[in-house]
Amino acid sequence: MSAIPSIFHDLLRHDGLTFSDGVTSAFTLGYRIEDRPDDEWSARFTKFKFDPDDASTEGAARLMAHVAPILVRGLGLDPSRTVFAPALRSAEETADPESVLALLASRCAETCRYQPGLLQKEAYLPTGRGGLYPEFRSLLVEDADYRSATTDAEAVFIVDDFIATGKTLSLAATAVLERNPNTAVYGLALAKPEWHSLLLDWYGVDVGNDHMPAHWSTIWSTSE
Repeated sequence: MSAIPSIFHDLLRHDGLTFSDGVTSAFTLGYRIEDRPDDEWSARFTKFKFDPDDASTEGAARLMAHVAPILVRGLGLDPSRTVFAPALRSAEETADPESVLALLASRCAETCRYQPGLLQKEAYLPTGRGGLYPEFRSLLVEDADYRSATTDAEAVFIVDDFIATGKTLSLAATAVLERNPNTAVYGLALAKPEWHSLLLDWYGVDVGNDHMPAHWSTIWSTSE
């Protein structure tokens, strides 16, 4: 498993993802606990992922817009030198301006800067088709050939919906640094998927979303 995250301004800070080359740090609001469908936040994240509607999409965007400036301030970053850019779906070569990830990134950037064209790559098969073989999924992503545009930002946030192993984030971060070596690259996503029973049985780790403030639920549910 990845290293146990720390709490940073009510977010989960992941400094020990399976893949983290080029990534200064990655943050998620919480966990999408796969075997805890009754968990309030896991249910919200699962609906966003597999059965999205306007309410869940707006709820996610509203909450990301709330936490992003808090995170930027907490890290001591200059908003005028901080860029948010959407991660790329498997089929995308550049960011679709109408995609959910573009929406999340643009809302995060309301007090900073938005650079939707930062990343480019080759399209590849959805990693879910890798079945039970993580090596196959990794090879699919490796073939994406991530590239980055130039930026004068001191910090770049790659915004995704979920961060699992950190593989795609790491490839994107490495591409950004190859073109912009003096830039710090962070990841920001809604949640990290985990299995509660497996982590508890194998590692004695009891994952949950108790760290998430109650008012976050109000921010999200206003759209429901």
